[in-house]
Amino acid sequence: MNKVVSIYEAKTNLSKLVKQAKAGKTIYIGAYGNQEVMLVPAKPRKNKIKLGIWAHKPIGYRDKDIIGSDPEIVKLFEDSANTPFPE
Repeated sequence: MNKVVSIYEAKTNLSKLVKQAKAGKTIYIGAYGNQEVMLVPAKPRKNKIKLGIWAHKPIGYRDKDIIGSDPEIVKLFEDSANTPFPE
């Protein structure tokens, strides 16, 4: 059976446990030695997030809009949305 980290210990050492999970270790958290949840690394995002009111439209459609968008600003927003949070 796997070692179970108590909820109190998990709260106290959450940043350490997250680093271990990011490294690939599965952390079991529970009470009274019973596994209740697992802390595992998140799967990497496959598709980039596109932002803006025209993001879901085909590119040709966006080229025809009246307002237009600034490609530099759109790129900055999309890049920031697809950058992982710092530790």
